[in-house]
Amino acid sequence: MSEIATTTNDKVSKGERTRERILAAALELFAEQGFEGATMRGIAERAECSLGLAYRYFRTKEEMVLALYERLVEELAAEAKLLPTGSLASRWAAIERADIARLLPHRATLTALFGAGLTPGSPTQVLGEGAAHWRRRIHAVFHEVVAGASDIPKGPIRQYLPTLLYTGHLLLVLFWAQDPTPNQKATTDLLAFGEEMLGRLWLALRLPWAAQSAARLGAILEPLFGSPPLPPSGSQDQPGDLTKGKVLDT
Repeated sequence: MSEIATTTNDKVSKGERTRERILAAALELFAEQGFEGATMRGIAERAECSLGLAYRYFRTKEEMVLALYERLVEELAAEAKLLPTGSLASRWAAIERADIARLLPHRATLTALFGAGLTPGSPTQVLGEGAAHWRRRIHAVFHEVVAGASDIPKGPIRQYLPTLLYTGHLLLVLFWAQDPTPNQKATTDLLAFGEEMLGRLWLALRLPWAAQSAARLGAILEPLFGSPPLPPSGSQDQPGDLTKGKVLDT
């Protein structure tokens, strides 16, 4: 029985390594040639595998992009669980700094993918249906950021804070990807400014009109950036159709 288990694990590991090699080749070509310029044949050649094997793991280039989304979102979720209890400003700044540092190796790739990611109707559209599951995951991350904060005000604003933080996160990543300053210093400065302003925001939110205005903004953004609760594990909303059968023996 142990021999069978070992053989099975070896096969899965080999399949994972092959899939990872193909994905890494795709991300390199996206960074070098752009999403539209890269081809499945070129990706297979870079990965030193047959075109048929590349299609065996990824039916389209879009699936490769969604695989990158999956990895980045899961890493962001792991970072959120490590945040210490503290003010919302400090928790927000900590997870954003860690996320920017983690995204740095993928900066060229992400910049090359922005066109596809912002095109309405594209399977890889960040705010499109294809990425809906991952938006729910990110929304859950910022819900965790809010839940662990020690200074969250009561009232309707509490409900919409994850949506507001998620909106700010997307804008921050877009700014960082386009930041031309050395070592993205402008992004570093923007993060410091954001942490300072978020810390001061709670003073303003003690005023009823300010809290109501912030909650109203959150409600306006909710349909685009927010999300319903995550579905139960194994439900139809899981992204199984994007990865099902992709870890194979070669």
